[in-house]
Amino acid sequence: MNKTALVIVLSAVAATASSQAAFAETEYQKFKRVERDNRDIRIDSHEIRADRADLRRDERELREERQERNNAVGKELKAVVHGNFASAKLWDEQRRREQRDVNFEARDVRHDRTDLLHDRFDRGVDVVKRNYDTSKL
Repeated sequence: MNKTALVIVLSAVAATASSQAAFAETEYQKFKRVERDNRDIRIDSHEIRADRADLRRDERELREERQERNNAVGKELKAVVHGNFASAKLWDEQRRREQRDVNFEARDVRHDRTDLLHDRFDRGVDVVKRNYDTSKL
């Protein structure tokens, strides 16, 4: 009974030792992992710059759409004051179209801000992972 227990323990130790050796990383593999992490960080930084530019472009478009909507409101009110109700109706339709554009642009800006936050978070995670991997070299 003791011999079989000894054989089982020895085989378990041998299996554990061989599996640990199989999963051990070489210095070169660690270095390559750090390089891969650096590449991910550069890609994330590039995406963040692109998202910021897209966000600024969308914010500019939103300002322009709001200005067009406000112009339509002013012209609608001017038409009502002068008693030109047919023209006021046309300006009201124009204002409603502009408001739809404003709503679309505002939603686009919100989505871009969310994407930017997610990209910045992902980059932060990559930096922490890279720093951890670098400390193990």
